[in-house]
Amino acid sequence: MVVYSMAVAVMLASGAPSIPVVVKSFSTLKECRMELLEVSKIGGFNLQINPMLNYVTVREQVDKTTVLFCIQTPLAI
Repeated sequence: MVVYSMAVAVMLASGAPSIPVVVKSFSTLKECRMELLEVSKIGGFNLQINPMLNYVTVREQVDKTTVLFCIQTPLAI
């Protein structure tokens, strides 16, 4: 069975590396993308299309950027 998960990554302005974390799992990619749409409705988050990650929800702040994206399996990050 294929499982899709939503992962969140926080990139700090200082350049300190961070590891993406799985926050929720779904049975289909469509469900995961629909959740990205819901998150993009929250203030400060924007839905974008990224060449590497496809649909992503991004929130840019002065000191950090938060990115939510869908992956096929948690081992993919």
